[in-house]
Amino acid sequence: MSKDKIDDIFDVTKMEKTIKKAKRRANWKTVLITLIVLIVVTVIGMIANREINYRLEMPVLESSDDFHEISAPDEFIGKLERYQEILGGENHYTTYKIIEGKVVYTGQEKYGFGLFRDEYLNRISTESPSIIGDSFAEDDLQKQHYNELGQREMVFFYPFLQYKTYRNDLASLDHIGKEKVMEIALSFDRGYTFKEVQSLIPSKMTLTWLWVDDVNEDKDNFKFKKFDKKNDKVIGTENALRSEKTVYGVSLLDENGDTKEEPVQSFISAIESGKQYKTRWQGEFKRLDETLSGKDGQLTDDDLHYYGAVVTGDAKTLSQLKGLPFIKATSIGVITDKY
Repeated sequence: MSKDKIDDIFDVTKMEKTIKKAKRRANWKTVLITLIVLIVVTVIGMIANREINYRLEMPVLESSDDFHEISAPDEFIGKLERYQEILGGENHYTTYKIIEGKVVYTGQEKYGFGLFRDEYLNRISTESPSIIGDSFAEDDLQKQHYNELGQREMVFFYPFLQYKTYRNDLASLDHIGKEKVMEIALSFDRGYTFKEVQSLIPSKMTLTWLWVDDVNEDKDNFKFKKFDKKNDKVIGTENALRSEKTVYGVSLLDENGDTKEEPVQSFISAIESGKQYKTRWQGEFKRLDETLSGKDGQLTDDDLHYYGAVVTGDAKTLSQLKGLPFIKATSIGVITDKY
């Protein structure tokens, strides 16, 4: 071995430089490997999170759509915005009504999904003045209720109850301008079949929605206790009624305002679909299925009867409803310009 090589072996400075260079290479290699691993893990995590979120979201999304199908007279889900986070997220959507072909914005809603939030988005309560709340009983008829946009709430009356006061909004038609169109809820004197309702409603107005008889007259409670607020004592009872926000029924129009080919089947299919998913609406889907189904336990068209309906038109057209014997009460909802 040459003298120069021997000197290099014992040159401490050169050895330190060589060691540092090797360490730097090792450190950079470690950093690079770490970055690659992080990128791979992040990408895989994002893909996995998206797939998990999809599985967490779909039951809630389907249930929400199904529930809107069987409720909310004349109302449809509009723009849907979906937000995903870690193992969950939330969806925001707008709603609208179709009144004689006119699209009317009615508000927005949202719900959550995932492992760390529920459909209520962990909301513990909702408070509002009674004038923009739901109607539940006869005392609520003392004032017209509205939603947060100032649109009128429709109310429905049970045919088998005798109310002290009935809503008769047909009497207001003469005060509504010719340039307006509106929706109006009709409460019938008894339950009717689908074909009977179609034959009863005058042909020149648009029949948009049917209120399904979803109660058991023998078992359900239709009385609310009245309290004396000063003494906190029960001073009587009042009959229950149904707000448009709490009724269930069959929509005869689709989200584009076109007539559905099989509206009753859409209603039944939504209940069959919705009762499968463990969401906040599952209990109502199951209750409706049990209440509406026939003796064979299968829900069919023939099992459904209707206590009311919603029709749309202008004041002149809707005035044809005046004096019809099968109509027990009428309640105007959204009023809008024709154009």
